[in-house]
Amino acid sequence: MQSKKIDIIKGKQVFYKLIIDDTSPLDAFEESLEEQYKSEMDSIYLYMEEVANLRSLPRTKFRELKGVKGKIKEYEFKSEHLRVYAIKQPNCKLIVMCGYKNTQDEDIKKFRSLKDRYISSTNNKNQI
Repeated sequence: MQSKKIDIIKGKQVFYKLIIDDTSPLDAFEESLEEQYKSEMDSIYLYMEEVANLRSLPRTKFRELKGVKGKIKEYEFKSEHLRVYAIKQPNCKLIVMCGYKNTQDEDIKKFRSLKDRYISSTNNKNQI
């Protein structure tokens, strides 16, 4: 597992996306999005840029997930139907995966599993 910088997000804090076997879950999710959800994904990128520029957002758009095991903070960017899950890394946030509001509980389990795999693959060293 690796990570790659998301260049379209400009700010003081850098955003990366997870890469698994040369594929990004973020990119795969975006490619599979139905047309009706594309504007929501654009909005989530705007929320990411706000966070990258150290601006606060309401909990309806961005929140820290609770129930975290371990020291790595988990975050959720939200729109009406979409969710994007990220973790805190030194001086950046790593986008791990995306999903829909109606599959949120299952998606959070998958997200945490991917997060654990990523942390194990880096042997607690930051590859970013």
